[in-house]
This record gives sequence, C-alpha cells and structure tokens, in this order.
Amino acid sequence: MNRTGAQPSSLLHRVETRLVLFGFAGVLAVWLGFIGLPVPAAQAVVKHGGYYVMLLTCGLFLHALWRIRGGWAGATEPLTRRQRWVVAAVIGLFSLLAVAAEPFRSKILNDEFVLQSTAYNLHYFREVATMVRGYEVQGVFLSIDNYLDKRPYLYPFLVSLMHDLTGYRVLNAYLVNALLMPVTLFLAFVFGRQLSHWRGGLLAVGLLGSLPLLGQNATGSGMELLNTAMILAGMLLAAGFLRAPDEDRLAAFLLGVVLLAQARYESALYAAPAALVAAAGCWRARRIIRPWQAVAVPLLLLPVALQNKVIAHSPLLWELTDQASSRFSFDYFPKNLRGAGNFLFNTNPRLANSALLTLLGLAGLAWIIWRLARTRPRPDTAEPARLAFFCFSLAILANTLLVFCYYWSSFDDAMAARFSLPLHLLFAFGTVLMAAGLDRRWPATPVLLVLTVAFACGVSTTRFSSHLYSHLGIDEIEWTLRYVNARPPGPRLILTNRTSLPWLLQKTPAILLDRSKLVAGRLQEQLREHNFAEILVLQSLRPTSPEGWHELIMDDRLPAGFHLEQLAEKRFGTKLVRISRLVAVDDSAVPPDPKALQ
Repeated sequence: MNRTGAQPSSLLHRVETRLVLFGFAGVLAVWLGFIGLPVPAAQAVVKHGGYYVMLLTCGLFLHALWRIRGGWAGATEPLTRRQRWVVAAVIGLFSLLAVAAEPFRSKILNDEFVLQSTAYNLHYFREVATMVRGYEVQGVFLSIDNYLDKRPYLYPFLVSLMHDLTGYRVLNAYLVNALLMPVTLFLAFVFGRQLSHWRGGLLAVGLLGSLPLLGQNATGSGMELLNTAMILAGMLLAAGFLRAPDEDRLAAFLLGVVLLAQARYESALYAAPAALVAAAGCWRARRIIRPWQAVAVPLLLLPVALQNKVIAHSPLLWELTDQASSRFSFDYFPKNLRGAGNFLFNTNPRLANSALLTLLGLAGLAWIIWRLARTRPRPDTAEPARLAFFCFSLAILANTLLVFCYYWSSFDDAMAARFSLPLHLLFAFGTVLMAAGLDRRWPATPVLLVLTVAFACGVSTTRFSSHLYSHLGIDEIEWTLRYVNARPPGPRLILTNRTSLPWLLQKTPAILLDRSKLVAGRLQEQLREHNFAEILVLQSLRPTSPEGWHELIMDDRLPAGFHLEQLAEKRFGTKLVRISRLVAVDDSAVPPDPKALQ
C-alpha cells in the first residue's frame, strides 16, 4: 500500500483508465475540431458555447491553484521584511510609472475596439461575437448582426467578468490591464528569484518594468499584457511541477496552458513545451502522472481549433493589405527581420523598445548557449526553473519565427511592436541567468541592477512621458468622442468614416459612410420623423496644395443630395478631421428600390 492507503494495482488501473479516457477525448477533440463539424456549425458552437467552456476552464484552473496553494513560489528561504518592502516598492513604482504616464486609451486602431466589443457581447448575451450594428429598442441598446472574430477571447472574457461585477463601462477594459501590470511584474520577480536569488527577481522586474512596450499595454485595452502574464504563469507552474511532480501540480500547469493558448493567436504553440514538461516530470517521478483534469484538456481546447477553422475559411477576417496575398509566407521573413533589428536597437523615442534589455538579453542568450554546450544538463537532474525556462524558450523562439513569417509584424511598426513581448521575456530571464552565473566571480547582479535603474531614470521615464508611440490614428477618434460627448444629451446617429465600434461601445448607433449612401431613404425618414436628436457625419480631408488647401477624401464624400452643416474641424498632422450635422437628404440621393424596377 502507498501513503494514500490504495493498493498499487488499483492505482495502476486508475492511471490506465485515465490514459484511455485521455486518448478518447483527444481523438474526439481532433475529429470535432478539424474534421467532423462544418464551418457554420463550428462558428455557432464557439459563438454560443465558447463562454461556458471558458468559464469552466477558469473554474477548474482556480480550483487547481487552490489545491497547490503555498507550494508554487519554489523559494528555499522566505524573504525578510526589508526585502518584501523593497520588492513591493519596486513593483509598485514601475506599475505606477506605466499607469500614470499615459491616459487610459486604446493603442491599436480597431483591434482593441473589437476586443471590447466581444467583451460587451459576452457580458450582455454570453456570445463570443463582435458587434456590426446596434440600436436602442424600447430603451435597451441591442447588439445586432454579430460575427465571430478571429481574436482569441480570454481577455474579453475577463473584461466581461469585470462588467458582471461592477456594471458595464468602457473603462473596465483598461482597468483589467492596469491590474495586470503589477501581477505581471510580480510573476516576473517570482520566476527570476527561482532562476537566481531575490536580487535576480528584482533584476527581472527592473528590465521588464523599464520596457516602455510593456508599460504601454498597461493603459490600453489589448490582450498582450494578459498573454505575457500567462506565459510567466505557465513557466512558474511548470517549474513547480518539475520540482515536485504530482497530479495537482500537473493539473494546474495543463489548465494554465489551456488558458494561455486562448490569450493570443500564436500562444497555441505553448502546447509543445507543455508536453515536454509533462514528460520530464513523469521521468523525474519515475511514473506516469495523469490527473483527472487532463482528460478534459483536449475538449477544453476545442474552441481554439474551431475558431481557427472558421478563420481559415474566412479570408475577409485576415485583413490583408493590398501588397499581401497570404497571411503567412517565408517571403515576409527578411523584411520583418530587418524591422526587428530596427526596433530592438532603436534609440529614437518614437518606438517603445529598450536597447539595454536587447543588448543584455542577447548577451545572456549567448551565455546560456555556451553553458549548455559545456555542461549538457540532463532533464532528470536539471534545476526545475531552468528546465522550465528552457522548454518555454523553445516555444518563444518558435513564436518569434512564426511572427516573422506573418504579413504584418515588422517590430519597427509601432502598431506591430507588441508581437515582440514574448521575446523580451526571453531577454530578461536570459540576463538573470547570465548574471547569476557571473555572480560567482564578481557582483554582476548588483551592477546590472544599478545599470537598469539608471537606464529607467534616464531613458525609460522620458519615453513613458512622451509616449509618441501611442499616437497612431487614435487621437482623431478620441477627439471626435470628446466633442460629441460634450454636446447636449439626446439620441443621435453617427455616420463615420472610421470604425463604428467606439460609438457602439458607448451605446450610440453608428454606421459607416459607405452604408449610409445605401440607406439614404431611411436617413431621410429618420430626419423627417425626428427619431434622433441629430445625425452627425465624420469625414477626413487631405492637403492638396502647399498653400494649405484641403479636399475631402474620395471615400468620405457623400452624394450631392446629402446636405451637411459643419460643426467642428481639427488638424491632425497634415490631415483635417471634420464633424458635420446631416440637415437633409434630397430624393435625388435616395437609390431606387430594386423591387420597383422589376
């Protein structure tokens, strides 16, 4: 009998039963995810069932974390009271720097509004869907004509939970990331401490906290910070399992990887290091470890497979540029590699990089490769945190290579720089490991800590304060939102030349200018019936001469039968943004009824 009182034969039978069930669940998930369900059915399953699968996954994950409470930090000695205060102060100061440097605002045009829209539908309707249009019906604003978007929905799910707890408000999307910033830095400290000592953890916090790119996401509404936190959580849970392999720790780790796979598109790649870690843990324990939660893992990943299936058969969701014919191609690799070099070694404040982290990180990775070639550590004897870092490093490198083959992922594009965050984790912990190795001969970690603090004070704070990398098309949308919200209250309709989502998120009906041309008759009726207090039109003008003359962009022009009254105009760079009120629509602007022509 073992310590639980169970006979070895019964334990073996239980393990064999779970292995059979795991195999059956895996085959079923593969068949449903890639073969059995047609695209319309796959879309319906994710839209209407994805929320409940995510809720179940999060519940199982929290239960698994509760089971291993107190044993995940992996520290040999507790921190002293002074050390705890120092760690809390460093994490708090870097988090405050990030949150105070920029106002809460979207950083990436369209992407963040789509995520907020998905959170809206998850909160109100429990649907994984993005709004196309929305109108108020009997005092209730209804999201209609929804579609399944390509973006993973773990972050929108968390935002929807914030809505559930505090009531719907756009601010909640930003508060989630603001709260994730100290969580991310704390996880970085814990893992850095496992790789080295408590100063190594501080070094990891300093290197990541002084990275403007990480701080930028703390006041945005994107999914990048959550993805970074989940990678850190995955590495910590992997190290905990390798340190003491058992069913509870493996369950927490596997469920964490399931959530990680739904944090960003490429994060499904982390299933590979999960398999390596599980195999290494079983080898260390000299037995097959198969918790009952592992049986559910393939089925919990089913929404990921179904969503990817829908995306693969929906080219419109790929959002390709005119110069791109496919999402992924090795032809994009050279350009993206050059862009990565421009970003990583940049000294211009218009990009959110950290040249110090790049230089130290590359040196650290070179040092790790040299040490691995010399020592050749074995999986069954390697230090758990370092083995976990090695396994996840493989996925991070694969992630980076995949991104380099994506049509729009040049890091020196300020809107695509966020794809480099996993690589910066590799740089930070590579530096910690290098410093830990050099500490035997001279105080490398304290020296690098001083250097990091100097860099943060002399360089990072300047970039945080200017945040030039965050003014990319969002300023125009924010100005129009502020102007319209300052007008007298009342029902209004927005005819916009940009995305309609910022208005729909504020429960204000909005349609695109192109569609307004097609529904001119309905707009004419709305003006006649006074269903809206006003109908506002948003347009852009481009310069046409050195003297400063401007003309409406061709796509923003309305038919001559649309009569507008100009209300406001503001310059953004060389472009003008104009807000007007729709006064009347002539019969000449109303397209003929197709039925009347038959």
